[in-house]
Amino acid sequence: MNENNSFARIKKAILLAKKFHAGQVRKGPKREVFFNHPRRVCKCYLAFKHRTVSGVIASLCHDLIEDTPLSIEKLGGMFGPQVRKMVSDLTKPRNISSDEYAAGMGHWSLDVRKIKLCDIEVNILRSRHIRSEQRISMLVKWKKYLTELGESSHGGLPGETEVMQKWSAVNKLHADEWRRQTTGSDQ
Repeated sequence: MNENNSFARIKKAILLAKKFHAGQVRKGPKREVFFNHPRRVCKCYLAFKHRTVSGVIASLCHDLIEDTPLSIEKLGGMFGPQVRKMVSDLTKPRNISSDEYAAGMGHWSLDVRKIKLCDIEVNILRSRHIRSEQRISMLVKWKKYLTELGESSHGGLPGETEVMQKWSAVNKLHADEWRRQTTGSDQ
């Protein structure tokens, strides 16, 4: 794929996410514009040495199916089967529990695992202003995801080391935030 085509596909994903997330805001009293979330997840994903154009697109589009009327079929038609599969994996179906969703993470590609780790990291950092009870519930859910993502290491694949480094950093961030949230301590 040539570089100009890659740039055009990424620009198309940015515009699509902006369009479909228009008018949406994040949880909490700050009421931040929702598009900032996929933008931050994408920026985090871009910090990986091993990344793909499909991963960039999927990071920008990861919440579209869950939070907008856009269908996975339409998204796949726009960006192809690889992006469709990645976003499909990242989309928790409404009819399953967080435990069931986490159980499927062991079969995810490295790129999908990277995006989910970035999503969790961004969510942890941006959730500090949310009510305590709601945040604790979110931290419990994210811990389930981190546990499964940590156990899904396949070893030896290119990029696996950086996934595990990111997992370690996000897992530590989670532990620090859990301690702050449950004890009120910043130490």
